[in-house]
Amino acid sequence: MQQQEAGRHRHQWVARELHDRVGNELAVALRQLELVELHLPRDPERASERIAGGLRAVSEAMRVTRELADELSREPAPRPEPHDLAKALRSFAASLAPAGTSTAVHVVGLQSWLPDLHKGQLFLILCEALRNAAVHAAAEQVVVHMNITEKAVSAVVTDNGKGFDVTRDPDPSARRSMGLTSMRERAESLCGTVMVVSRPRRGTRVTVWLPLPAQGRRA
Repeated sequence: MQQQEAGRHRHQWVARELHDRVGNELAVALRQLELVELHLPRDPERASERIAGGLRAVSEAMRVTRELADELSREPAPRPEPHDLAKALRSFAASLAPAGTSTAVHVVGLQSWLPDLHKGQLFLILCEALRNAAVHAAAEQVVVHMNITEKAVSAVVTDNGKGFDVTRDPDPSARRSMGLTSMRERAESLCGTVMVVSRPRRGTRVTVWLPLPAQGRRA
């Protein structure tokens, strides 16, 4: 029974990692290549930059895939987390944002209060929220507000996009549904929560809350 439970958790972990890490990089690559067609007729130099960005994202997806394959053969090894969470989120959002969409990231508090595990999981949760806003919301504005204290970190991602009915499967293909499940599971693994509030034509608000362990608080 314990072995079956361990196997189930292992499969869930693999699904989350593939969706969030490989899926996010491929989403960036797709967005970059879609923009090539937009820029190619009038700005070949910018189109070349988009192609280069897409190739980097595909290369990163391949690296993560190899890393996951290696981790599956043993216990998952610690991986580097973003040193500057705000900068990493801005970069990720910029790589996905459709033309005409503005994204802002605001952080209050010291990132040094975040243990590496919490920082890494929070980054993946917020990347998924930003990816959903870029791919599904058709929003003109996306804003991330993060508040870090010694006891907890909270983050709110809001967009003014088309929204969806949270009482139904938001995406028939289950891609967004899988993403929302992954976000919640990552937060719950750290005793945190993810709450999604949305209504059709009223935008979406994603709220993440993670408590911080005492040993993770540093001045």
